[in-house]
Amino acid sequence: MTTVDQDAQSVVALFVRVPIPGRVKTRLAAAIGERQACTLYQAMVTDVLAAVRASGLPLYLFHDDRGDGALPAAWVDAAVKVVPQSGGDIGERMAAGFAHCFAEGMNRVMLVGSDIPALHGAMLTEAARAQTAHDVVLAPASDGGYCLIALRRDRFRPELFEEVPWSSGRVLAATLQLCGRYGLDVQLLPTLSDIDTVDDLRKYADHPVSHAATTNRALREIVKEWNRG
Repeated sequence: MTTVDQDAQSVVALFVRVPIPGRVKTRLAAAIGERQACTLYQAMVTDVLAAVRASGLPLYLFHDDRGDGALPAAWVDAAVKVVPQSGGDIGERMAAGFAHCFAEGMNRVMLVGSDIPALHGAMLTEAARAQTAHDVVLAPASDGGYCLIALRRDRFRPELFEEVPWSSGRVLAATLQLCGRYGLDVQLLPTLSDIDTVDDLRKYADHPVSHAATTNRALREIVKEWNRG
């Protein structure tokens, strides 16, 4: 694990699950099997970590380890801080993640998902630049949610994570409505796709991104098994 730079103006907060078959990507696992879903998940996290590294921004890793499995050493080594997630639903956990980073003196925090192979370092640096002029920066997801949300400490409103219909196609719309309610200026980044279902996986397989080398390699192995089946 690298040392934390307390003078950092921006930090990436990445939420991950401990990669144990049956605990990650359960909707995808129903179609391709728990082992393959877990392998793909680890590959996607590896590519997201590569994007963070390319951006040069420090990383806070928030995990859900229940004491029954260790985080991969490479994930730990990539982070300046490794923190257990706290809170109930995903909204509470996200709000707590932002609050933790702000309490440690970070001025700008961007939280990203761990299942977005299209994410690249240039988008993270673009989000960091946008934060200097906007209260909220969002990268929409193609399923109606978002895959990146960046907030400033001086304009942080935990209410942005309340009254949101999580796991629905209205997450982004509800969040934008809350931003309007609290007078927060929003900058939207390009839309990206996450991989939650087998349909998502098939769509990605039709249009893979070249920089997601680890995800693409894992996907090729999955396709081989599909073809053998």
